[in-house]
Amino acid sequence: MIHLFEKSHAEARALCASGAPVYLGVNPVEFHGPHLSLHNDKLISFGLAKELHGRLAGRSPACPFLVANDIEVGVEPASGLGSRHTRFEVVRELVLEASAALADLGAQRIVFMTFHGAPLHAMAIQAGVEYLRQRGVRALSPLHVLLRIMIDVVVDELVPAVQHIADPVVRNDVLQAMQFDFHGGFFETSLAMHFAPESVSAELATVRDCPAVEPDAMLAAAAKVAETLGQTKLALELRFAAFAVGWSALRPFPGYTSRPRYATAAAGHFFAQRILAEYVEVVDQVLYHGANPPPPIMRWLPALTLNGRIGSTKIDVATLAAGRAT
Repeated sequence: MIHLFEKSHAEARALCASGAPVYLGVNPVEFHGPHLSLHNDKLISFGLAKELHGRLAGRSPACPFLVANDIEVGVEPASGLGSRHTRFEVVRELVLEASAALADLGAQRIVFMTFHGAPLHAMAIQAGVEYLRQRGVRALSPLHVLLRIMIDVVVDELVPAVQHIADPVVRNDVLQAMQFDFHGGFFETSLAMHFAPESVSAELATVRDCPAVEPDAMLAAAAKVAETLGQTKLALELRFAAFAVGWSALRPFPGYTSRPRYATAAAGHFFAQRILAEYVEVVDQVLYHGANPPPPIMRWLPALTLNGRIGSTKIDVATLAAGRAT
């Protein structure tokens, strides 16, 4: 790994001129429950980046692993002690500034690495992708691919990840919950145990399950209407949004989904290999074959929320669950 900004300016320019991808992180400081670190998204992002780069290294004769560090911001992070909330417009401007600076430095290929799945966050990053394409730089955010898969996940394909759970009822519950396991739950905790085991609390086994979630009625109804009209993609997005809004309404708010205490490093390895299989294909096509980058999900959200000005998910500290394992 080469930290691009820790090299001399001349050397940094030469490294960018090699055509090697530059991996730029955009991840919040965010609560992921009492069992994970505030840097969990960053740790998973760069764990994926390292393995992704290893699989792509043969595409370029000179392909060092160039890291542009991490822009420590995120739109709509989960509320919790330590979370930093940054407005959409601010994140977008920071991404655009970083994109311009890397393009000026001579970067030819840029991969935005994030594991923060808030749709507005994805939209802020996409602004950087589109700006760079206008300047002739090939760029993408591969998380867009994973978020699309999560919205339309085929849970039966994930059975190997839960085989270690002895109780068949619990095993099935964990499996079925993975269609909405988007933050700090079994899925993300397993990935953390795979990529950064030292960051996971030893008290994980004592962390309570996330309470049952009642999806937002209005969004759930809109999803049914969209499905009736044959708008399958929109229906899936609205259904996912209905659950996310319902989860945010839990009081006290846990800050994580599903049942993280059943997570394992082996499950994390399984998830990582599936993610990397998708990432390698799309990143290869965009960076080395000129394909269009994948679009973000829920592109209707900025207009609906006035770029995050209404419907904020920020929760008052007084309504949060205890920030410790219980």
